Amino acid sequence: MKSIEEIRAFFAKDNFACGLTGAYIEEVAPGYAKVSLKIEEKHLNGSGHVMGGVYYTLADLAAAVAVNQNFDEELCVGLNGQISHIASVTEGTLYAEATVLKNGRKVLFVDVRVTNEEGKLLTQSSMTSYKVVSK
Repeated sequence: MKSIEEIRAFFAKDNFACGLTGAYIEEVAPGYAKVSLKIEEKHLNGSGHVMGGVYYTLADLAAAVAVNQNFDEELCVGLNGQISHIASVTEGTLYAEATVLKNGRKVLFVDVRVTNEEGKLLTQSSMTSYKVVSK
């Protein structure tokens, strides 16, 4: 597994999730990642709540970090993603925690939960990733 600094440098090239939205990689462990996002006006929809795509982007990034911690040896890409919106917020910080449930020969299954700073569950996602390069 790469160091958190190496993982952050690799994902800094993700111009959308890390650049435009401002997501930040907080923690990594084998098969696990925690990503945060401070809500800004640009993240809000017309009703003043965080847009659904922001939650999905954060969940997708967390899943990508959880499955791509050895990117020199193996690269995984998103194959499928499903998100359930449970609650919404208008301010604060979002946290996405991704846990690999199964790391198969070519397919990985990941659970991602997005919460606010109080731990309130906002979304739950099931993500599937595919190993495209394995050295």
